[in-house]
Amino acid sequence: MARSADPEQFARNVATTLFAWDTATGLLPLDYTSAVLAVGDPSGAEQAGLATDVAAYLPSRTAWQDLREYGTSQHLTIDRAYIPDQWGEAVAQAPEGQLAPGTVAYTIEGTRHRTGTWNGERVGSAHKVEFTVFVVCAPTYDTCHLLRLSQLDNPLR
Repeated sequence: MARSADPEQFARNVATTLFAWDTATGLLPLDYTSAVLAVGDPSGAEQAGLATDVAAYLPSRTAWQDLREYGTSQHLTIDRAYIPDQWGEAVAQAPEGQLAPGTVAYTIEGTRHRTGTWNGERVGSAHKVEFTVFVVCAPTYDTCHLLRLSQLDNPLR
């Protein structure tokens, strides 16, 4: 996954990586999870929660095996990335010192595209998705790191 010191670009990179998978590669969901966790906050404070967040975005191992039969792959087209108004409220309500300097949230709006083969024919689907990416950047770190993800389709607005 591409790192960045720019919070919005980093949030976009996280979103793109999170939704980019292909069951035909031989990789498993855990492999895709590892790629996202590699850019997690090095303090480790949010690592367990982040692992749970990422797992919720990927098919289970059993579902993955079923999807593999159809050669299913997925990617995300981002329509919009923005700092939600609710983030300002969260920052105002946070006790002093709870949020590291450079912590910010970006809500991502986009379309999840899935393709595969059904009865010998290539088929696809597209569904709108929304979620929030919580990152910490400068001055705490030279490059941005991922803290947490909101539930899919339950973003900050």
